Amino acid sequence: MGGIVCLLIVAGYSYLQTVSAKAELHRLSEQVQIDSQRVASLEKQYPKIKVNVLLKEKIVRLEQEIRGQKQALNYFSDQNVQSNHTILSTLDGLAKNPFKEVWLSRIRLFERGDEVLLVGTATSAERVPDYLSLLGSQNVFAGRLFSRLKLNRGEHLAGQVDFILKSSQEEGL
Repeated sequence: MGGIVCLLIVAGYSYLQTVSAKAELHRLSEQVQIDSQRVASLEKQYPKIKVNVLLKEKIVRLEQEIRGQKQALNYFSDQNVQSNHTILSTLDGLAKNPFKEVWLSRIRLFERGDEVLLVGTATSAERVPDYLSLLGSQNVFAGRLFSRLKLNRGEHLAGQVDFILKSSQEEGL
């Protein structure tokens, strides 16, 4: 008889737990519906996310710059110390000796920095030798002989000239 009473108590307790769980499930289901409706109304208040094309292009451009910088870093880390010194001292000399009326649009260093190609523009043809004299006086290109200087009249401003200066004879100039 005690076993039956115990069984009835357990059955009653299980029934109450089931009723309580069903009520909690019903309450939570209603809360989910209320929350879903609230989220939907909040989504209507804010504009849809649009991709900013200009920002996306800027990100692509910056990622390309980063890749280029990584390539330059890898290049210099793979080179031996002497060629790094030659290349970096040349670039350092060019950076430290700006010339007001001459600007460079391309700097190429070949053969571990022993050969140089400078492409740029000057406000007048007379400024190019002045610029080269400045670089010579600062020993930026110490030990290098330049074999070719080509001047072309600039197409943008009167008197302006484009120039190419090479330290060796290469095809295609």
